[in-house]
Amino acid sequence: MTAPAIRVGDGVTIAGDRGHRSAAGRWAAGLGEAAPVGILWIRRAYTADSDRLFLWIPVLLGGGVAAYFGLPFEPPVWSAVALLLPVAWSAWVLRQRPLLAPLSVMILCVVTGFGAAVLRSYMVAAPVLERPMGGVLVARVVSVETTETGSLSAVLEPSSFGYLAQSALPARVRLNIRLREAVLRPGAVVSLRARLMPPPEPVLPYGFDFARHAWFSSLGAVGFAYTAPEEISPPSGFGQRLALLRMTIGDRIRSSIGGTAGAVAAALITGERASIPDGISADLRAAGIYHVLSISGLHMVLFAGSLFWVVRAALVLIPGLALRYPVKKWAALIAIFGATFYLTISGAAVATQRAWIMICLMFLAILLDRPALSMRNVMLAATVILLWRPESLIGASFQMSFAAVIALIAFYESEPVRNWTLRPRSSGFEAIISRSFTYILGIALTSIVAGTATGVIAAFHFNRIAVYGLAGNMAAMPLVGIVVMPMALLSLLLMPFGLDGPALWAMGQGVDGMLAIAHEVAAWRGADRMVPAAPMSALVLAVFGSLWLTLWRANWRYAGILPIAAGLMLWGSGPKPDILIDRDAALFAVRQSDDEIVLTSSRPSYTAEQWLRYEGDGRTARDAARSPSMKCDTRGCVYREEGRPVITFPETLGAVVEDCERADILIASVPVPRGIRDGCAAELLLDYFYFWRNGATILTLSTDGSVQILTAREVRGNRPWVQRKRTDQ
Repeated sequence: MTAPAIRVGDGVTIAGDRGHRSAAGRWAAGLGEAAPVGILWIRRAYTADSDRLFLWIPVLLGGGVAAYFGLPFEPPVWSAVALLLPVAWSAWVLRQRPLLAPLSVMILCVVTGFGAAVLRSYMVAAPVLERPMGGVLVARVVSVETTETGSLSAVLEPSSFGYLAQSALPARVRLNIRLREAVLRPGAVVSLRARLMPPPEPVLPYGFDFARHAWFSSLGAVGFAYTAPEEISPPSGFGQRLALLRMTIGDRIRSSIGGTAGAVAAALITGERASIPDGISADLRAAGIYHVLSISGLHMVLFAGSLFWVVRAALVLIPGLALRYPVKKWAALIAIFGATFYLTISGAAVATQRAWIMICLMFLAILLDRPALSMRNVMLAATVILLWRPESLIGASFQMSFAAVIALIAFYESEPVRNWTLRPRSSGFEAIISRSFTYILGIALTSIVAGTATGVIAAFHFNRIAVYGLAGNMAAMPLVGIVVMPMALLSLLLMPFGLDGPALWAMGQGVDGMLAIAHEVAAWRGADRMVPAAPMSALVLAVFGSLWLTLWRANWRYAGILPIAAGLMLWGSGPKPDILIDRDAALFAVRQSDDEIVLTSSRPSYTAEQWLRYEGDGRTARDAARSPSMKCDTRGCVYREEGRPVITFPETLGAVVEDCERADILIASVPVPRGIRDGCAAELLLDYFYFWRNGATILTLSTDGSVQILTAREVRGNRPWVQRKRTDQ
């Protein structure tokens, strides 16, 4: 006899006989059975990876830092302590609770990262120039670089400038000096006439914010010199002597090697890249080896690693010493001092400081009889950097360097690779062949893993993909690792004795070979491919998925593939603006029906370059200004295309009055009086004062005829590095 049916919920019937169970019922029952299994699987994976929880501390700190930079306002400095204390107390109280303890620690890490960013912004606070002005500048020279054209790019600490009050004086300014007779020595106090301007704002609402970067560098103004600097007092102090030493070393390298190779060799040791021609930089980017010019982990490892190996090998040759004392630890200690010296003469840039921290942790691990290169050491370095310089998180250098190192460690820690590296070694001629093959394969795998890990980040920040980066790195990196950097170390050791000539010659030959490889790879068709901009959500998803994939060991790590795929699918999916306006209303662009933008000026400029790069467009400004739909004369430009609104860009009041009768959208580079504005027939009118208040602006045209406006002021919010804080009138 069949059991009576029981009605459950909205019409779902479950019969007493299993053979008559509905599909919905079977699905619900199966889900109910699977849920405990899934929870058990997650719990087991969590338990297996419990020793890896430490690795997520810098990730959570970074989440707090990102939250700070995502705010539309500047939080008060007391909020750092006000949030941290109760969260820390809660974490302490809940430390014995199995579920709540990890959650409270996670929240504590996020709040700590947020507080570190708040405190950092408060500590670096310095006056920022509010408007362009000229006058006599008296300042101490901090650093000087010679550009490709022979001009000087200097950072100075002003003591006075024109009639500017001391309370409004920027802590540092960056000055470009194009006068050939100009001579600057680090540490000297100089006087010159200059014109200074506030740090430039983004050319797009979501573009790179140099003003924010300048804020955390205490850089309050940029400008150029009218007259050659006159030295008031000579350099003095230890810092100045180090700066002069760095300049002397750079000049010595450039004069000994000569040409472009000398400029590149000097950059590899002193970090001065201003004298490298733009064409060489473009070749290195297209070949995927531009990272060689940025003194970071690679250079620090090669430099300090070579010093460690040389010192250890020399000490091992003394049997009595090697048998009685820990010569390996001695070599590690000397390598730390060598890395510190390299940090000093290279200019101590943020990327170099980060690399120095990582290399010091590696050698400290050797001193403590721990593995030198491990995921824990890398994440400890990331934790130190995020607490010390939280602003590093939003920079491409931090993201790419840690992405590469984390991916490489995770790859070489994986069981298949570890088993392959630990396999029994052969001997004799077979061993030579095997080691050569292993070395070549190691370079290839390292390039593939590092390139894959950093590719998305590089594409997001630079809108470029080096298609043949693997070939470029496989060909060039052996030269860098075997010839260039070891000879750089040897030349520095011999330079005080005047015996550095042969080492510098060998280094120059290696650099010439590297540049020849870069030029050859860059010449291949499609080597340097532009890609359109991606929304921030795409980068966040891809990075989070990559971290999930690399920081865990259990099988649940493969779930990280899903956010990576989601991030890649979002690439280029965001709405594209139809009209782009420069921060100073000096350049405009309109998106045509063929999805390409047309510029109102063919003159090359930084704004045009950034707009085209944002679009993933490889055209020049001259090519992008050619369109039958855009007509320009001395009074302005008019854009007409069938089926689209008429858009005008007048540059005089007379042109504004004329365009008011024919334009649907009028964007003026001059102020428009209220009387003209009230009588204008255009559906939308924006004038100079609008952009003066709001900065770079983009307009998106909807199918219903409405216009969406987004400004840089709206995106940037009311932050200390934002100068456009005026109220609308």
